[in-house]
Amino acid sequence: MKRLIKCAWLLFALLALETKAQQASATAGPYGVFIQFEKLLHGPQYVIERLLVGGGSSARPDWKPVCTTSKPPQSAADLAARLTFLAGKNPLYNIPNDSLTTSVFESYRTSSAVDSLGAYASNPQYLEAFGLGYLDTEVEQGKRYDYRIRQLKTTGAAVYHNPPTVSVPGSKMATTVQSLGYTATGTVVKIRYNIKRARPDIAGVRVMRASYAQTGFVDCPAEWAFMKGQKDSVLLEISDYNARRKMLYSYVVYLKDFLGNESAASDTVTLANLRPQEEIPAIMDLRTKSEEDYDAIGISWKLTSTKNLRAIEIWRSDNFDSGYQLIGTASASDTSYYDQAVEPVRGYYYQVRLNGVYDRSGESVRVSGMLKASRPALIKPSNLSVTEIRDTLYFRWQSADYDTHGYYLYYATNDSDSLTQYSGVILATGSDLTYKVAVSKLAIGVGYKWAVAAINTSYRIGPMSDAVYSEPRYPDRVATPINPEMLYHEGHAFLMWENMKNIDPYIVAYIVERKAGDDKDFREVYRQAVGDKSVNGYEDITVRNGEMYSYRIKAVSVSGKTSGYSTEVAYFKELPAVLPARGLNVMATNKGVRIAWDAPLDTPEKVVIYRYTEKTVAAKIIGSVSGKEAVFFDKYATPGIGYYYSLVAVDAGKRESAATDPVGVEWP
Repeated sequence: MKRLIKCAWLLFALLALETKAQQASATAGPYGVFIQFEKLLHGPQYVIERLLVGGGSSARPDWKPVCTTSKPPQSAADLAARLTFLAGKNPLYNIPNDSLTTSVFESYRTSSAVDSLGAYASNPQYLEAFGLGYLDTEVEQGKRYDYRIRQLKTTGAAVYHNPPTVSVPGSKMATTVQSLGYTATGTVVKIRYNIKRARPDIAGVRVMRASYAQTGFVDCPAEWAFMKGQKDSVLLEISDYNARRKMLYSYVVYLKDFLGNESAASDTVTLANLRPQEEIPAIMDLRTKSEEDYDAIGISWKLTSTKNLRAIEIWRSDNFDSGYQLIGTASASDTSYYDQAVEPVRGYYYQVRLNGVYDRSGESVRVSGMLKASRPALIKPSNLSVTEIRDTLYFRWQSADYDTHGYYLYYATNDSDSLTQYSGVILATGSDLTYKVAVSKLAIGVGYKWAVAAINTSYRIGPMSDAVYSEPRYPDRVATPINPEMLYHEGHAFLMWENMKNIDPYIVAYIVERKAGDDKDFREVYRQAVGDKSVNGYEDITVRNGEMYSYRIKAVSVSGKTSGYSTEVAYFKELPAVLPARGLNVMATNKGVRIAWDAPLDTPEKVVIYRYTEKTVAAKIIGSVSGKEAVFFDKYATPGIGYYYSLVAVDAGKRESAATDPVGVEWP
């Protein structure tokens, strides 16, 4: 029974060991993806395949072969050759040392699990050389991948092991770095750090350095080393042999694992690289402030100490990069300095230099300073005038004060509105100032109110000048009247057209021209006054029936400009027909043939009497009488001849009526 229980425990241990051995893992970083597929040494060869997650729409996954691992190393020389070959795959891999490689191989040869190799159990370079893993460098940043692993030779169907999906690059290291202290000798800077949550796969350190408050952080070629601290803590020490003496530096470090993943940045260490005997204080803070009450720029500073300090020099320049000149000296105990030799609202640059007992510091950081506006502006510009010449407004005025920096032009669209700034700064160039504004830039139909105000060298704006006014600008073109129409109204011509005020609001009147009868040219017959409020109609009471009239219209704008002519419209009303005489009666008398008739309803100018016989081809006029008469005697008629008579009425316009029906005479 005991033997059976021992066999069961042994079988369980072997299964557990096999399961542990086949737990595949994949870890990503900037340098690639490392797949570890075995923890037992001296194992078989493996085939690795890769799948890009989301890389295709095919229903069948597109697994790509990555590699087939080599057999385990057979000697120390074989292991050294493999390590040397792999060193080119990753910048954090190292070329092996022969004696160290021999020692590692001896441990490998006598061990069954990779955990027996100590720190080398977490080193991807050695794991790949042992045939327990592979660094896949053919991946793309920002992609996600799946991997599967199987043994190269199997007796049955292939059994795949799938590590979890990985994203490239990997995540930051959880390890943190905290500074413990530093030393500086003028030739070398050493800083010591404590590593919290240290890991065996820490492969390197990135050291970054900046000249304090002058440059950004850049990679620093400092040396570094790990060491054991108290209570099994891990310490890091960096040594910067390239630091310049008397310089103020800031340092930050990052830890890196074998795949290039970095930790969070350490705290920033700021120090001065000085010899112990120099001990010139470091400038920890330098700033400026506008001191209007003193009409100066105040420069203040903070030092680490005042030990062995004799004086503090203040230097100034108008240019950030060069041209600094000494402007004053402060005692070692002072913390500020007032520079009164400055102009308001002008930029200056400052730096300080420390004079020690044994040496002198280099240049400090550079800071900018400016005195705010402090001088009031009290005088307004005078004699402002505006003149329009060729579509341009010309402004002229006289200067305000001796310290005037420039002027602003202000405007308003009516007298009750507040003035608004129109121009940028018009620099003061003399006592007589000018400025011009294109009329085309102003709103149409708007009269403007203008004024100028001075701005002094303290950039204070003074009172405005007396206001001037410019005339409104109107469109160059006036809308032409459209849709003219003629109406007949009680014997008069009534001309109508579209109300152009709705189309062109600047129209104030219309001009109507007419051409009558045989006239060759149009003549103006009507000109509206502005007080008529641009009524769009005209009635011509002078027209006469029977005469042709043509009309056209043009509009007048508020500026006096006129539009083009509208289309022409005509008026013509026919005269009423001339009514013929009625009741024609012909009778022979001893005085001749008497022709009588009833007068027409409209009295004609005259009545013409026609006579003819049956043999006459055309009727002959034998006389005429006034339209008011109604009788005529044909004294020259020959008795016995068959005469026929008809009448035609003629009006004042020489129009004739239709001839009456002929009536013959009967002789006794």
